[in-house]
Amino acid sequence: MKRILLTILAGASLIPAMAQQVYDVVQINPGYTNQAFYSMPIGEVSNISNTDWDLAFQISGFQATIQINGKNNVRLFKSGFSANDWSNIIPLDTTGQLTPANELFNRDTSLWAGAFNITGDPNNLFDLGWGLYDFVTHAVTGDSIFFLKTSAGLWKKVWIQVLQNSTYTFVHANLDGTNETTVNVNKQNFQGKNFGYYSFATNTVFDREPNKYTWDLVFAQYMSSMPLTYKVTGVLANDSVFTAKAYPVDVTTSTPWGLSFNKYSNNIGYNWKSFDLNTNQWLIEDSTVYYVYGRAGGLWKLVFTGFGGASTGIFEFYKEQVSSTGVEESDSPVLLSAYPNPASDMVQLTLFVENPNKDDIMLITDMKGAVVLQSTLEMQSGLFTKTISIDNLPTGIYNIRVIAGGKASDQRISIVK
Repeated sequence: MKRILLTILAGASLIPAMAQQVYDVVQINPGYTNQAFYSMPIGEVSNISNTDWDLAFQISGFQATIQINGKNNVRLFKSGFSANDWSNIIPLDTTGQLTPANELFNRDTSLWAGAFNITGDPNNLFDLGWGLYDFVTHAVTGDSIFFLKTSAGLWKKVWIQVLQNSTYTFVHANLDGTNETTVNVNKQNFQGKNFGYYSFATNTVFDREPNKYTWDLVFAQYMSSMPLTYKVTGVLANDSVFTAKAYPVDVTTSTPWGLSFNKYSNNIGYNWKSFDLNTNQWLIEDSTVYYVYGRAGGLWKLVFTGFGGASTGIFEFYKEQVSSTGVEESDSPVLLSAYPNPASDMVQLTLFVENPNKDDIMLITDMKGAVVLQSTLEMQSGLFTKTISIDNLPTGIYNIRVIAGGKASDQRISIVK
């Protein structure tokens, strides 16, 4: 089946092709002991234990992220001691330190917001929380000591000493200094992965996740960071996977056009369900559709239909491919959304472009058709976002048009000062 792009001044609409609904079930076992990595076009890629690791070290990217396994009850605290104090720390030094104010958690908004990193100075891009990046040597040198409770309930002091030459080196010991152990995590041993993993119980560094290009979503129990920090069970998105939520909608006729896509890992998250204390049953939020633009390309519709809770760890849902390449029979960009709307000073455009070229432009016109803002856009191939300043435009209703190859797509937006 083909799909046709209908471009009109008031906005772009897409008549979706008839696609087959695929019903699927993912199970992460009673007690949510496993996690399942999932590809939208393929299905489940890997289903593995989520209780065999304590720390995860970022392999790709530049944030030097280090996560803790909150699902497996690993806890991390800022000690208040510097690296120079390592040898002098004794168990009594934890007094007054193991408080809620000092506890550190991963943030579920991004894979790259690990518990070891969130104490970094937001005004210093070289402060990565556990250490400082040296622009000359390209090494990250650890400057902080942490107190950590392992998944086995043992308390440790931990010092991430350095990330240099693609290798993390860290040391951990009992609080009295005994059983000091130095560990190396070499990124080269985890090519194509998001993280390499470490277990305190077995003192091993190991590979446990599938290649990062092969999966879109992970079904798991994890620590939610908003608005309160506690364990939840839900779905997180892989890096470079865009998602959007449509609510309230008719799930049978809903389309993604006009929605705001983003890269937040927890955009699907866990609150598509709730537990009814009166019936002791899990309820699925109705009128809710999620859209997923995956690592392999293609846009998918995702609708949850059931959840088994801790007794089974089962997720039930159906998926439906909306588009395999974005827009068929057209080399024009698709302006998926303009956000926020209404806007005041900035607007973020979400676009899907198949064949970008140097002549691609963006126009904003008033309701009389007069061009009030024109900009050349450096388009990328695929799904991406662009932020446009509208600070100089007065209150009113405008049309945003993105043009490439003589074809256009539009979104109407309100500007309120």
